[in-house]
Amino acid sequence: MKQAKEDYSKIWGVINISAVNQNGRSMTPITRPSQIEQEKLLRKLMSAASTELAMSKAEPQLVFVFCGNGVMLKEFSEALLSSEPVFRDKCKEIEALFQKHAPISLLPAGGHSPKDLLNPELSQPLLFTLQVALSSLLKYWGIKPVAAVGHSVGEVAAAHFAGYLSLADAVKVIYHRSRLQAKTARGRMLVVGNIPVQEIAERLHPYSGKVCIAAFNSPVSCTLSGNSDSVDAVQRDLAQAFSQRNIFLHVLSVPAAYHSPSMDMILGELEKNIQPLEKEKGEIEVISTLTGMAATENDFAQSKFWARHTREPVAFTQAIKTAVRDRENVVFVEISPHRALQRSIKETLGKGIQVFSSLQTDAEYQTLFTLVGNLFELGYNPNWQHFYNGYQSVPVAIPRYHCGGRKHHLLPRHLSKMQVSG
Repeated sequence: MKQAKEDYSKIWGVINISAVNQNGRSMTPITRPSQIEQEKLLRKLMSAASTELAMSKAEPQLVFVFCGNGVMLKEFSEALLSSEPVFRDKCKEIEALFQKHAPISLLPAGGHSPKDLLNPELSQPLLFTLQVALSSLLKYWGIKPVAAVGHSVGEVAAAHFAGYLSLADAVKVIYHRSRLQAKTARGRMLVVGNIPVQEIAERLHPYSGKVCIAAFNSPVSCTLSGNSDSVDAVQRDLAQAFSQRNIFLHVLSVPAAYHSPSMDMILGELEKNIQPLEKEKGEIEVISTLTGMAATENDFAQSKFWARHTREPVAFTQAIKTAVRDRENVVFVEISPHRALQRSIKETLGKGIQVFSSLQTDAEYQTLFTLVGNLFELGYNPNWQHFYNGYQSVPVAIPRYHCGGRKHHLLPRHLSKMQVSG
């Protein structure tokens, strides 16, 4: 194929002009080139030309990555809440479960002040609700992963999505974890990047007991946690020591020093309050960021596991490496309000790895549809019937396809409000 393209061969010209979309003559929703259907056409042409064609990669193996603390969620998408029953109903179901523990109001999220959104008693339930509702919607659309990874508190949503925690138990873990973390002493968390983590660790020796590594994000990125004054001092020291090496330093918008000694005071109460947890047989693998390895149904059913998970550092780098071990053509999908972990994943596995966002602030539907289109282009086929369930046919002024001979294409109601060019 590469040689054909370089030689401007007629075979390449036919493919380039035809740009086979979806599955050719049949009607499918997204006008994006389909790798599988283009390959079929290529094989027919190559066969006629007595030319062999190498096998393409198999259907992508998806890994959902659930973000953790530090990702700011300002509000839920009004479009998703109003137009997607699966998303909306799941949000309401989760809110009702939280209200069994406390009079908490999650919807609409836009009614909360910026100060309220920094409080873990609200920010963590909101993030959990969004992640579970969003992953449920993707699953309904037929976008199903083979594994899941949760960065820090994101592992609770990942464990529920994978089937290891009932929704009621997952809500219980989030409620008590967030409630107790709100009681801890205020602290600071600092993301450090572009420098090998081992070098950063060596610089922390003078701050032993005051600042620790809370998360191993990639081989060249980590998150530090500790009391505010000490973290400020570390930030100044690192900025000076690595001033010639393009060091990245960013203070997270969190009120507490998560995954640090500040959490020690709540671990006993946390372990006691979340008992008992029902053991559930999971449907897909969850690579835990507590150990960096696949967890079991016994792990997730133990309150001590979640207490350790709250205190010990996040082994995200190792978890991402484990996720691709013995798997081919892995594609990561972030389950997050916006892009958060793409850089860490690429730093760990290389720039060639595919990492897609599922949401982006003020562009939720565009980002979701871009995700679906990108996956389809790679050979992944969603459940189009579910994708279009509840939407009407709307005429769209685009050129007629000769193979189909139709004047209209299906378009969701929410897309009819957007500009569509022919």
